[in-house]
Amino acid sequence: MVEWPMMVERNVTIQNGSIRYFEEGEGEPLLLLPSASGRASEYREVIPILSKFFHVYAVDYPGFGRSDSIPSIEGIEDLSGFILDWLDTVGLERCHLVGSSLGGWIALLLALSHPERLRSLILVATSAGRLPGVPIVSPSGMNFKEILQRFYHRPEVREKLARQKTTPAEREEILRSSRALARLIERKKVVPELHDRLHEIRIPTLIIGADQDRAIPPVYQERLHSGILGSILSIFSETGHAVAAERPEELADEIIEFISENTKKH
Repeated sequence: MVEWPMMVERNVTIQNGSIRYFEEGEGEPLLLLPSASGRASEYREVIPILSKFFHVYAVDYPGFGRSDSIPSIEGIEDLSGFILDWLDTVGLERCHLVGSSLGGWIALLLALSHPERLRSLILVATSAGRLPGVPIVSPSGMNFKEILQRFYHRPEVREKLARQKTTPAEREEILRSSRALARLIERKKVVPELHDRLHEIRIPTLIIGADQDRAIPPVYQERLHSGILGSILSIFSETGHAVAAERPEELADEIIEFISENTKKH
């Protein structure tokens, strides 16, 4: 069974759908956007560390985890609009924003459309679109073994996840999330093409990649770094795409250090 930190679970209604999110800690608000898993539980090992310094929020996307589906959401731009609605509903005027993989695409769109809502931008294992000859790999349609092999690098993490027991409720969440992702991919509105707009971003930005990422390889994070003026690039060694699972302490430490040193004037 998956162990969760002691967090407050809440639900808010957005576009007639009940949306689940979690929060913990005190201080400046920091929102964590999950990858294609769409589930806040992706950050279960990172949140206890971050919540010592920030008021941390993590959300299940519509149709993922235990959040209701919202029929109007058909792609990544719709998800970006949804997060903006979520911020308004919860009452967050500004926040630090962390987006991993798919969550990074949402975060980039928000940074471009509503920079006044963000104090900082942290992009993890993501891209600003596609590059010729460098495929972006989706977990959609893969079985659990295939996902472990493609998205994780550290053997001990793969073994831990392979042994992990899940409850029927958790298995249902995973199934719902897989179906929700498949629906988004069917509409071919998932990966935004934003390379030509990166120069517009003026928010303090940290970009984190992983040297063994076979889903969105480090060349994509290098391209983000070259396009976003003043951004900081950090590439984790011996790490696969699932950075939050493979390097939770290191990821949290990078976020804490970056925010403390680079956002005083913002």
